Amino acid sequence: MKRSRILAMAVLFAAGFTAPAIADSYVRLGSVDVGFHMDRDTQWTRFGGPMEGLRLEADRSDIKCRSIIAHFTDGTQQNVFSGILGQNRPIEVDVRGGARRVRDVSFTCRSDERNGGKIYIAANVGRYQNEWRRSPDWMIFWSRLFNWGNPGMGGSNDANYWVSLGRQTFQGRRDTDSTFTGWAGRSVEKIGLKALNDDARCSRVRVNFGNGASTMLNVGRLDQGRFQSFALPGSNRNVRSLNMTCRATNRNNVTIEISARK
Repeated sequence: MKRSRILAMAVLFAAGFTAPAIADSYVRLGSVDVGFHMDRDTQWTRFGGPMEGLRLEADRSDIKCRSIIAHFTDGTQQNVFSGILGQNRPIEVDVRGGARRVRDVSFTCRSDERNGGKIYIAANVGRYQNEWRRSPDWMIFWSRLFNWGNPGMGGSNDANYWVSLGRQTFQGRRDTDSTFTGWAGRSVEKIGLKALNDDARCSRVRVNFGNGASTMLNVGRLDQGRFQSFALPGSNRNVRSLNMTCRATNRNNVTIEISARK
């Protein structure tokens, strides 16, 4: 049954279609960059638990891969793909084993586009949601990617609850200034940022407090879909506003979601 389904998916992808049922079961975890005309070894190491499926998708160009190797937590490894990843034509790779406990995935790939390319990594977690929830990175990372709800965590009485405060959009690929003021005098322990529709780069992010003081956050690059948190120093955490100087990396605009942890 599974072999028949995979063959059916292959026919659909070859014809230029994506099956909605498969797309809905996968969540994008992040991406690796691929260089121009040179095989370069890159690695994705961030997994929160076992999974039922792994999907790869090339962006910005077709990407030629000498090998894509999954390393498992038991010390074994498997070459899961060799060949050409077509741009915006995702493939489901066959990762062996019942639980598919992947430690990391290494890529030896290249792009024929001068600006290089990108490979997005997505996972179908399926029945392993509880194991991902037990990951040390659940609150600061995975809970922002997976729309599972969070029983026992993140309720209104939880002191460690992440609250989404709003979004800021930055137009163009040049640095743009923006000020976000939706804090309502919140006392904040950490600030969370997530680029939603493209990678972003923030050259300057300043937090302004209610007493007139301010502090700079070392943000730099924000990978699309990857939640990043930044701790605020000291005991002065009554935030008034956030000044951000950011830009889209690959497209004409980027939207950044802003969250706070009290």
